[in-house]
Amino acid sequence: MQGLPFSNIAHLGWAVKDIDTTIKNFETMGIGPWRRYTLGEADGGHDFAYREYEGGMANRCKVGLAKLGNIVVELFDPTGGRFPIVEKFLASRGEGIWHFGYSVTRAQFDATIAEMEKKGIGIIGRSEYKNGVRMAFLDPAKTGGIVFQLHDCPPAMEDFFDTMGIMV
Repeated sequence: MQGLPFSNIAHLGWAVKDIDTTIKNFETMGIGPWRRYTLGEADGGHDFAYREYEGGMANRCKVGLAKLGNIVVELFDPTGGRFPIVEKFLASRGEGIWHFGYSVTRAQFDATIAEMEKKGIGIIGRSEYKNGVRMAFLDPAKTGGIVFQLHDCPPAMEDFFDTMGIMV
């Protein structure tokens, strides 16, 4: 897959049952500080413009972000029954990494999706935040059981995330 963005993982999406306990344990290990928000709520950049994905616009999940070396750890706690893909992951596999996240340019985003679809690796969902960040999720049935997430950020959002220390 030369020329495609899969050589550098930007973040690891981690399914957890109790985000507070997990963050406390990770902080004990020296991982942090954490930025926390609720996915899908209007809280400074994480409210959806659209979401064509399991659970749709109703998706809600507690999220925690922290740097771990050169990548970001992204914890997902689907408390409240409103994030089906993570709930299914937890029920079938327990806690653990459920997706690999790749930051790409706007051009790479569109080109990668087209190339993956041409090669028979479909997109199982797409979403976009109101701040312009787009995401696409590759079919885990074709990627070894892990969701590959592509996300692009408009230049203004890259600057925002850089100042928060969570862009790679």
